Amino acid sequence: METVFPGGVRSQHSASLEGFPEGVRSQHSASLEESKKKLNQQLKTKYLRLTKQVRPIPFIKDTRSIDKVFTEVGMNYKPVGEDEPWQRMNSHHEIPMGTIGQSRINIIEGDAGYGKSMLSLRLVHDWCTRDQVDQCSQLSNIDILIHLNLRQLGGVASIYEAIVKCLLPLDSSIKESDVKQLLQNEDIRTLLLFDAYDEYPDKDKEDNFVSHILQEKLLQHVKVLLTTRSSCIPEGCDGLTGRIKLTGFDGRAREDYVRKVVTKGDEEATQKILTQFNTNATLADICQAPLLFVIYAHSAHKAEINIDFRSVTEFFRCMVKCFHHHIRNKAQTKPTAEEQAQFQKFEDNHDTLDRLAYEALCAENQQLTWDRDICARKLGKEFYKRHTDIGILVEEEVINSNILSQPDPYKTEVRLFHKLACEWYAAHYFVKRLRSSPSSLPENLVDLMDPSELQHVYRFACGLDTIAARQVLDLLKQKRDCNSLAVLCALEQTDEAGDVLDTVRDLVSRDVIIGEEDSRLLQRTTIELVQRACQDEIPVSRLQLKMCFKRFDVTSSCIVLRSDFRLANLKTLQVLHIQAKYTDGEITRDELLGLLQTCEGLTELRIDSRSFLLPLSIPPETIPPSLKRRNINILYVRWRGLVYRLSFEHGQWEIHDQPADYPLVVNIHQGHSQLEQEWCLHQELMMAAEAGVTISTLRLIGSFNTVADNSQSIILTSGLTIPVLLTLQKLMIEDSNINQEMFIRILSYVKECPQMTTLRFEVSQLPDVVDPEQIPSQLKQRGLEVLYDRENGLVYRLSFDHGQWEIHDQRAYSSLDVVIDQSDSQLEQEWCLQELKMAAEADIHDQHADQSFYVEIDQGQSQLEQEWCLQELKMAAEAGVTICALLLGVSFNTVADNGQSIILTSGLTIPGLPTLQELYIEETNINQEMFIKILSYVKECPQMTWLHFVDSQLPGVVDPEQIPSQLKQQGLEVLYDRRSGLVYRLSFDHGQWEIHDQRADSSLNVSIDQSDSQLEQEWCLQELKMAAEAGVKIHVLSLVDSFNTVADNSQLITLTSGRTIPVLQTLLQLDIWETDINQEMFIKILSYVKECPQMTTLLFWDSQMPDVVDPEQIPSQLEQRGLKVHSWKHGYLDFETGRWKLSDRVAKISSRIVVKGLYQRILSTNFGGSEETRQAQEVPPEVDG
Repeated sequence: METVFPGGVRSQHSASLEGFPEGVRSQHSASLEESKKKLNQQLKTKYLRLTKQVRPIPFIKDTRSIDKVFTEVGMNYKPVGEDEPWQRMNSHHEIPMGTIGQSRINIIEGDAGYGKSMLSLRLVHDWCTRDQVDQCSQLSNIDILIHLNLRQLGGVASIYEAIVKCLLPLDSSIKESDVKQLLQNEDIRTLLLFDAYDEYPDKDKEDNFVSHILQEKLLQHVKVLLTTRSSCIPEGCDGLTGRIKLTGFDGRAREDYVRKVVTKGDEEATQKILTQFNTNATLADICQAPLLFVIYAHSAHKAEINIDFRSVTEFFRCMVKCFHHHIRNKAQTKPTAEEQAQFQKFEDNHDTLDRLAYEALCAENQQLTWDRDICARKLGKEFYKRHTDIGILVEEEVINSNILSQPDPYKTEVRLFHKLACEWYAAHYFVKRLRSSPSSLPENLVDLMDPSELQHVYRFACGLDTIAARQVLDLLKQKRDCNSLAVLCALEQTDEAGDVLDTVRDLVSRDVIIGEEDSRLLQRTTIELVQRACQDEIPVSRLQLKMCFKRFDVTSSCIVLRSDFRLANLKTLQVLHIQAKYTDGEITRDELLGLLQTCEGLTELRIDSRSFLLPLSIPPETIPPSLKRRNINILYVRWRGLVYRLSFEHGQWEIHDQPADYPLVVNIHQGHSQLEQEWCLHQELMMAAEAGVTISTLRLIGSFNTVADNSQSIILTSGLTIPVLLTLQKLMIEDSNINQEMFIRILSYVKECPQMTTLRFEVSQLPDVVDPEQIPSQLKQRGLEVLYDRENGLVYRLSFDHGQWEIHDQRAYSSLDVVIDQSDSQLEQEWCLQELKMAAEADIHDQHADQSFYVEIDQGQSQLEQEWCLQELKMAAEAGVTICALLLGVSFNTVADNGQSIILTSGLTIPGLPTLQELYIEETNINQEMFIKILSYVKECPQMTWLHFVDSQLPGVVDPEQIPSQLKQQGLEVLYDRRSGLVYRLSFDHGQWEIHDQRADSSLNVSIDQSDSQLEQEWCLQELKMAAEAGVKIHVLSLVDSFNTVADNSQLITLTSGRTIPVLQTLLQLDIWETDINQEMFIKILSYVKECPQMTTLLFWDSQMPDVVDPEQIPSQLEQRGLKVHSWKHGYLDFETGRWKLSDRVAKISSRIVVKGLYQRILSTNFGGSEETRQAQEVPPEVDG
């Protein structure tokens, strides 16, 4: 059993009030809690109003709640670390919130219109309603959520100021100092949700509070979610943050949105919209951006529209026209001819708005909003009113940074409904300048209007005007990494102008790249560009497929991408470069030859892949003569550093190149396919050895089987053999059980490899002693090191002189953790004791700096492994090596009468360990006498500062007179980790247990079963009392067959054992199992519940209940409180009628045994309060019997 334990990391408590009397600290804590509660109430009021004012598109005037319109978009998550691959996410509930093992800061990125702001509103809504519905989101663990739209915070210097001014009401009594105190408190779990960083006016200023938070100069403990365009990631965040990329709508999401929001369940209307939409594949790719599909779907539902779109420009032009026509058609009276002309004028003539949008985007700090009065004056009141009525212009209230000190520091500004719309109008002015006076454009235009951030300005400009398109493409040549954008811009030109071919020729003369992360529109457009060039006999210099290659289809002679797009007729392609590092699969001989014949002009094919395999060889007679004459350079780059070239002459691979100073490391894993193992063996190991290439390391991971009798080869589990390798330097064997005979065979093989200097075994089982007479003498002369890397972190070296293992090098950070389990074999336990002894007597060779050194003895380990563990313990203790922790699972038996040693269940003994720091004892029943014996043993370990009992049964009170006085002076802490989620500490002064720590993100769950021992029931009652007195929330109290009655005064529950439970002020949910409840007893229980002010749920599991309850006897306070009363058999109680109502979810459940077993198993989990636990407790889980 692999046991994870803290390794010396202890809970640190805030010391801000250290030295103050307990009463002062309690008063401060209560005041802080009250401030948090008040802040959350005001935030929720603001947020709920905000999330109910959603308008999917401009011309829809009626607002809707975010939960009524939100539809899941595609999302990929990339954890911290450059080499981590993107992982698909199925729901916004999976978005990480900086919990354990996750990055504190996560960035949600996506292109324009991909739903970043809608997603942030949905997260805000989920947080506000987390107590009302079942959720699996990590938001349930967030105490305070701060949602700020950064677009509105230009000039605001402090986050505390932004919160007070933007989120709280004008008459709020909460001051900036109060907000600061709450956000700086590390015990309060806070999430900052920053929306629209790409539109933040101060993002380019060095001194802004957002940068300070991201760079950990401010609020280093808070969790951060930030939304931004992919082209505008904050500086310094690469590699340090988690990344969530929005990938847009797929077919399922589009269908869900139409049915849920547009047609509201009208199936005929739904199918009409989708059928029309699916007739245009280009339209489907354009509408991968959710905003564009939403605009299309609502517009198509309102009126018949032409869907023959070939570019984004055509699509957006049509949608803007729909906006204008919709507002015109909604007029109550038919407009006059003069009014019609006025409407058309406003639709066609928008020069002033074009200029405003262009200047806003070109500004050094983009300012996408304008003062309402100034904007209305510039545009003209009629034009302004028309566009605000349509919804193209949107008014919003923002902070006026010039009057922040005033009570009402707000002003009304106006903006275009989306930044994409701003780019649309800016493109019109951009075109006008390109056509009229291109020389007047600033030389650094591509810096002012960064193409990576404002790609749609350039794309719209190319679609609006052919002459401007040529100049745009010339501008893009000045900027690096703009090839993909240039492709999109070129394909915006839908006419057949003669210079289109010139544009195509220019674009394919450079590297053309199709990447897995490219949008479907970009992939489709790039494919069209390449195929247009091949069709018109234009040479395509180089095509690079980055992580998107899937296979070559021999039948249709085309390349198939992972998006299922196809590339065919690539007759003018010169160089094809396929990168498929994360793709498993292979290219067969027929597929490879078919690919080469399809690309008639190909001169080089290069395939870079970690696990994409090519044939080991190709019979020369199967290679067509035409291919041989073309002399194509076929390169295969394996991730291990070697580059191979296929020789057409004999159909074999040859080493083409080895990067300088790049070590050749070959891993052969048991899970590898036969072809992969053959590649490793024949094409890498043997070819390298024959060519004199140094093989730095050969790792056999679970794949080692044996050594041939003549010692000339290693035989793998697959049956393949590895001959003697003359250039091999290091051999590593992992996950193998090796006895004495096999160990000598391996040494005999090593003797035949003249350059080998290291033989290393990891996570294997070896003999603890080797006969030195059988060790080949040449190995010692060669200077070979034989190392054994144990799981605990120590590395041992074999002494050739006496066949014993030695610890090989001691470092300042070396420490030893030892785990001895009852289930460990005799040999494994002896190894642990031997390790302690060896660590004391010898030097440590190696220990990983980032982990604790421990020895673990597990039930599943062999006798040999257990003996190793005991050996490690003894060696470390005798050598003075610090033993960080010793963990005894169910292997603890007793302590010797003299208190000098621990006796294990196996009979082995652990002496007093002078360097032991922490001792863990798990799953053991310990009475008063044994507890004192353990303390006596601890007294013999002078460096021990922590004695920790986990999931054990201990006495509820310890006689303080029997506690050795030296322990207190030693600074020892005695801790008891209960399954309920609380950790208790023993007070040496009075022998009582006190609450030491409550695990982060958990609640207290207590289950009292009739079958529990007397000691266990007493402990449960003690836990309940201590938690209630300390203000710790008791999430669930479950009485399993143990409920008896309620006292007449309603202040006590009496158990079947006779023990009583008083009123619990912090109890949230009470569950009663398998009890027959009559009318009188039911009212008594409700009366008890009334006295528990925080209780919101009362559940009866498999209990017999009265069919009807007199509603007059039900305390009125319970309904006002929102109490929910559920019965497993009967449903939920209607307080008004006193009758039970059966819900659909409960009606599905038919197996009480399965459900009860699941429920009790959840409650017995070590870490209570998980999301699974909460869902199972709040509503009975749906289990199909």
